[in-house]
Amino acid sequence: MATEYGRGRKPVPITLLMAEPAAVISRDGAEQAAKLFKALSDPIRIRLLSLVRYSPGGEACFCDLAEEFDMPQPSLSHHLRVLVAAGILDRERRGTWSWYSVLPESLRSLETLLRAGGPLADRTAPLRSSGSRQVQKAGEPEEYSKKRGNPGER
Repeated sequence: MATEYGRGRKPVPITLLMAEPAAVISRDGAEQAAKLFKALSDPIRIRLLSLVRYSPGGEACFCDLAEEFDMPQPSLSHHLRVLVAAGILDRERRGTWSWYSVLPESLRSLETLLRAGGPLADRTAPLRSSGSRQVQKAGEPEEYSKKRGNPGER
């Protein structure tokens, strides 16, 4: 029996949140997702993605993007290069300018990961301690836990 501060403690059973095998992300999928999340981990890149996505015609010229940021051209080019390398943006040269457009496949793969029921989204699981105290389920409205008689919500 485990002891803590000289007193005996009885182990408390817990329920682990288990995903269904089909919902667990593969090793390759995890590596691809990490690449996308890493590319989007900078606020400048998130803003660039938003500007390109909502530009007229769904594409934006570097010259137009440069007007939106107070930074040197090489820094902005670096951020765009990271987004292109991650497969989030596509780049097309037209004369002396580069034009950028969003590759929807990368956004769909992130949506699949983050949507309800996806491998990275919250799932509800019944959590109960060994006593009679009930715990509110993740994502469950408070009113349901009150109806069940959760002592912490009375």
